[in-house]
Formats: sequence, C-alpha cells, structure tokens
Amino acid sequence: MFDLYQLIVCPSSSWIPFGSSCYALLEAKLESMDDAREFCKASTADIISINNKEENTFILKAFQTHWHGPEYIPLGMFFDTDDDVFKWYDESKVNFTNWMEEDSSNELLDTCATMQTTSGGWKRTTCEHLPLTEVLCEATSAYDKKYLPDKTWTTVLVITSTVIVSVSAAFLWFLYQRKVSSATFMTQNISRQVPCNDEVILIDEENEYTA
Repeated sequence: MFDLYQLIVCPSSSWIPFGSSCYALLEAKLESMDDAREFCKASTADIISINNKEENTFILKAFQTHWHGPEYIPLGMFFDTDDDVFKWYDESKVNFTNWMEEDSSNELLDTCATMQTTSGGWKRTTCEHLPLTEVLCEATSAYDKKYLPDKTWTTVLVITSTVIVSVSAAFLWFLYQRKVSSATFMTQNISRQVPCNDEVILIDEENEYTA
C-alpha cells in the first residue's frame, strides 16, 4: 500500500534526496558541535548521521560529483564515556561504522568523529578540533513527518472532498431522476384512468338519449 510518509520533499533544491533523507553541505563558520547542530536545525535538519554502507557510499559519491567540499567533514557522532561507546547525536542506533586504521589506544575523552570526503573513511578527533567551516546536514524522516503532512494532507483532503462531493451529487441526481420518473409514471396512470370531461359529457348524453 502506498505510504504518504515515504514522500520526500527536501527543504530546497540545494538538498539532495537519498533513501528517506535529504542532504546539503552548508557553509558556516562555527565553533562547536552544538553550533553545528543548531545551524542544521535552522533548516529543519540535524548534523549528518550515517546508518549503513549505502548511505556512506552515497555521501562519498556526492562529494566526488556534486559538493567538492573540504577534506574532512564532522559527523554527528561522539564518544559516550559513561557507556564507553560511540553514539549519534540524533539518538539513532549505531548500526554501521567505517573507521580508518588508526591507533585505537588513544584517549577517547571528548572524542568526536569526522569523515574523509575522498575515501569515505571515518576518523576520530577531539571535539575541539572538528572542521566546522562546512557542515553536512541531513533532513531525515522526522523532517517529513513533522513538516510534510500539512501540505500532503491538504492535498489528500482536497481530493477526498472532491470525490465525496461528486458521489453525493451523483446520488442526489439519481434520487431526483427516480422521483421525476415516479411522478411521470403516476401522472400517466391517472391520465389513463380518469376520462376527459368531453368523454363524460358524451356518455351522459348517450344515456339520456337511450332512456
């Protein structure tokens, strides 16, 4: 069954759709990850989170053919020292990683992640040293569900209303035609059953003459 929520409408033509998301590389001069997230949220999006190999490959190809951005871009990922794991800022599950070979013994306190735009590989870096001159923002299905239905459901309601009006009009026309047909039929029966005044007069005259 067709799902209206699968319709992807990107914030503008500068965004590239893929899967259930839209992506845009936006220029900015930011100082922190919080600034980067707020910058993306101003466009009803969030900083990029990559959830599978296909999405990672798409982003890599987009840099090769479309964006031609910096060597590294920040990912919306941080190391949670409480749980001792990397997490996405948008709270999506970490189902995929693409770390480049590096020393895993480095201190992970205050650690974020970047993506190399020429290889698609991920690299750990301190959150203070994130490259924040250009930020890759992603408008996910959350954007669609929050901002799309007003327009989509308006269209659906218009179509539904049109169908209802058309069906109602057809039904009323059918009832009208049925009523007219019934009235015509009854009139014809009455006309056949009730003689004209001239015929009554002639019959009366014939009866008088016979008497």
